[in-house]
Amino acid sequence: MPDNQTMPRMRGRSDRDRDDRDLRRDHDAEFDDRYPDDDQDDRDLDQHHDGPDPAGRSRRAGRRPVRGTRMLIGTVLAVILLIAAGLIAYFTPLMSVRSVEVSGTSVVSRDDIVAAARIATGTPLLQVDTRPAAQRIAAIPRIKTVRVARGYPSTIEITVVERTAVAFEDRSGTAHLYDVDGVDFAQQAKAPALPRLTSGAGSSDAARRSALEVVAGLPDFLSRQVVSVAASSPSDVRLTLRDRKTVVWGDADRGADKARTLRFVLPRADSEVNVSAPEYPTFR
Repeated sequence: MPDNQTMPRMRGRSDRDRDDRDLRRDHDAEFDDRYPDDDQDDRDLDQHHDGPDPAGRSRRAGRRPVRGTRMLIGTVLAVILLIAAGLIAYFTPLMSVRSVEVSGTSVVSRDDIVAAARIATGTPLLQVDTRPAAQRIAAIPRIKTVRVARGYPSTIEITVVERTAVAFEDRSGTAHLYDVDGVDFAQQAKAPALPRLTSGAGSSDAARRSALEVVAGLPDFLSRQVVSVAASSPSDVRLTLRDRKTVVWGDADRGADKARTLRFVLPRADSEVNVSAPEYPTFR
């Protein structure tokens, strides 16, 4: 073979890969030439989904601070008006005391209640301290509970509950009236139509309160017959009836059961009935 003759070169794998890359590059360039607006369309579509244009967003953002400022100004004005109304009500006679209403009295007079309250007419209602007024009224012995309240626009409302006597104690010809709580709240010369409280041996304040609780809970048929009550201890209350019979009552518990038993047993007794255990009464 002659030396100047050129032999054809064999194509390897690397040459084929290079040809494939060139072919793909040519294809992509041809596609871009045919469809030059696809990327722009995609960008337009993305902008459409993202919302209004930046100018619209800026206009809306500018409106938000205006609304917030208006709300703040409205809140401040409302607070100022409330404070002004409170100052007017507190310092001016616009809402002042013009009348005092008293309810719940039967023995204590209205004038005594109003005088004890010491609330001056014309005082601004918000300046009236109701607690000291109630304490002064409660110092009246016959008053058990009291409530003093403001009634807008110009009224003081006083509600009281008076003590009720359930028995009396004779001390040197003077009747001292006691309520169910054992409070000696009034005195009078004439003995009332109530059971007379007598002191038993070893009696105490607790024994007295137990006796008063018993007579306060007696039914009408029995309370009309009781002339005196005594208690040597809280569990040893004794009643004396008009016919001189004695009823051993015991403590203040189960009063209704004891009264029911006594109604049936009392006609059979001559001098004494014991209903301290109402299921097992005894009499003689």
